Amino acid sequence: MDDFKGFELPDVACGGEAADPQACACEAPRKRGRPRAFDPDAVLETVLEMFWMRGFANTSLDDIAAATGVSRPSLSATFGDKEALYLKAMERYRQAISGKLDQVLQCNGQNDNLRGIINRYFDVMIRSYTGDVDGESEAGECLGCAFMCTALNEAPRHESIMSVLQGTIEEFDARFERFFAKAQKMGHIGSNQNPKVMSQMITSLTSSLAVRARAGASRDDLKAIVEATTSFLFP
Repeated sequence: MDDFKGFELPDVACGGEAADPQACACEAPRKRGRPRAFDPDAVLETVLEMFWMRGFANTSLDDIAAATGVSRPSLSATFGDKEALYLKAMERYRQAISGKLDQVLQCNGQNDNLRGIINRYFDVMIRSYTGDVDGESEAGECLGCAFMCTALNEAPRHESIMSVLQGTIEEFDARFERFFAKAQKMGHIGSNQNPKVMSQMITSLTSSLAVRARAGASRDDLKAIVEATTSFLFP
């Protein structure tokens, strides 16, 4: 079974011919700007947690400045307005999840199977939704998906958020459609099954788990839903 895997300014010379050398003033080199006194990655991590817990509307730039110790002008100069800051934080989240999926959406050996691979994917998502991104926490929190659970309310009022939301859904659909198309070519699903529809079923279940986690469902409850669904889809 194969892998299922996507200046310093130059010195200014005076060219004048004035009799009085002081009459020909040379431009002094401009001073460099002060270096940043904060780590943008660390700020984005804190911002991500704030948006994740509070949502977009309930998180103000004043809140972010207080939590990060970075002034509003510095935040704006580095990241843009609140909407741009939100999107950068969500991109950080997406990249973290995507990196984990690159590790699990592949075969681990000849005894591995399609159901096992999909279950590993859902395990990653459930851990993220319940506050265990690194696989260390056992308590769990009512988080859901950092992006899906916060973007849905804002998308109708913010074109950029709507665009990224649509693109994220399409990206997940396309990723799993390629995954299932390859599995089909290798004989792991029937020729009568539609990779596009199967991908939409997986992403729909992913969204449902995110909402349930946000509403307080436990990790065990979410795992039970996944087990029942994948045993039906991949007997």
